[in-house]
Amino acid sequence: MPRPVPEHLAVAVAGGSIGGLCAGNALLRAGFDVHVFERSAHRLPSRGAGIVVQPELLDLIAAVDAEPLATTGCSIRRTVVAATGQVETTRMPQRFTSWEAIHASLRSGFPDDRHHSGCELTLEAQSADGVSIGVGGERIDADLLIAADGIRSRFRERLAPDTMTRYAGYVAWRGVVDEAALEPELVDHFDDTFSFCQTTGGGHALCYFIPGSGLATGRGGRRLNWVWYIHVDAGPVLDTLMTDRSGRRRDASVPQGEISDEARDFLFARTGTLSEPFARLVQATPDPFIQSIIDVVPPAMAFGRVGLIGDAAFVVRPHTAAAAAKAAADSMALAQALRGADDDFSRGLAVWERRQMAVGRQLVDYGVMLGERSQRR
Repeated sequence: MPRPVPEHLAVAVAGGSIGGLCAGNALLRAGFDVHVFERSAHRLPSRGAGIVVQPELLDLIAAVDAEPLATTGCSIRRTVVAATGQVETTRMPQRFTSWEAIHASLRSGFPDDRHHSGCELTLEAQSADGVSIGVGGERIDADLLIAADGIRSRFRERLAPDTMTRYAGYVAWRGVVDEAALEPELVDHFDDTFSFCQTTGGGHALCYFIPGSGLATGRGGRRLNWVWYIHVDAGPVLDTLMTDRSGRRRDASVPQGEISDEARDFLFARTGTLSEPFARLVQATPDPFIQSIIDVVPPAMAFGRVGLIGDAAFVVRPHTAAAAAKAAADSMALAQALRGADDDFSRGLAVWERRQMAVGRQLVDYGVMLGERSQRR
């Protein structure tokens, strides 16, 4: 049964994934009356994706007294050139985690009575003093609405229909495999490394271990996470790859279990361009999934009393390893700006927007640079 919602809030957050929980936690610990609304009535499924740990995320988790983030680690960065077999290794300690682990940690720090599942927010009206929000057939008022509803944000589409969205010309295939399901030789090969493979014909793949089932981080209980960037021009081939098993053309990604047979054949037919260990890893993956790589640059992050945060604002390329960190940084900066505005939400939002717009543009440009460098044919 849905939890009761107060008739007036200081801040309502639309979206209960990582971005929404970052915002909710940061604002609550800053002293604001904030509630988070997630439109799914069920527990959000694990996105099955690995994430490189960045300081901004750890800072937020520590600040809000959430459960520690489950992480794995390595000490070596290794790059292999598939065409020649050339290998380069560098000592470079790194920490890794997963979408599931981040969500679990952030959710542990946010009170149940302020988290509402099965509640889709709609913006009904706004004035200089606040917003009127529809939720579950009722209306509530809030001083501020923070949209954290992800890459295909409905609020961004409504408030900034002229947002620049650009397909980068390649896709990211992803997969995770339980460590216990892999051959011991393959586990040993990838253990303690952040591994990269420059594929023949251009593009690259990477892999690293992440927490496994139950957020296990010890040897034997982890998962091996991989990403493979492949050039695909806009057109019929891309349309085929982004069409799921039911025939629905997806915009951003096709999740685990929904990949069509044609898309799976496309992936496995290209494993010969990888080094032998990477090829075996991809072939051992039961449910690969795919996302199109895009750049999204909104004209603004603040629209009256509505703010866009995380992927609902800028979408940056995965090479930056910055999506979760950006959501955390946006959230901490928002809490700081609102606290410094002495209850003037409009002024606080404007101050925050000026800072974070610059950060967002820089991250998009950085992602473009990394993509062009790593995807050279």
